[in-house]
Amino acid sequence: MKSKTRMPKELEKKCHIAIHSATTAAAAAGAIPIPMSDAVPITAAQIGMIVALGKIFDITLSQAAAKSIASVTITQQAGRAVASGIIKSIPGIGTIVGGIIGATTAAGLTETLGWIVADDFYRMSQGKDPENIIENAGELKSAFDGLRMPK
Repeated sequence: MKSKTRMPKELEKKCHIAIHSATTAAAAAGAIPIPMSDAVPITAAQIGMIVALGKIFDITLSQAAAKSIASVTITQQAGRAVASGIIKSIPGIGTIVGGIIGATTAAGLTETLGWIVADDFYRMSQGKDPENIIENAGELKSAFDGLRMPK
């Protein structure tokens, strides 16, 4: 996935680095062969990514605000974790297949979340309202209320 807004290439490159670092970490966590052991490191990678994206756009946000934004994918991860955990618990082939499914899903969700957040943070840095996260999860609007923009 790539940014849907037309942000300057330098900003897009910085976002790319932050997002793909988190995506790699999330994929590695998703591949852990132990059932249900990946949720905490995946969420931590996503929260770190959101905070890093905020810094790129000079947006200060708390860990709690980043966690609220990351909650967009937490619900999706819960369903994936149950399915992947069941598959991972099958001796032998289940560990391999479950690891592949877990890694692929974690990477896809993290990448998508990263570009959604990057696009909205860019909009906010331009004095516009966020759109993507609000469209996808209206209850997260309050997470953006606590953000401080530079003056």
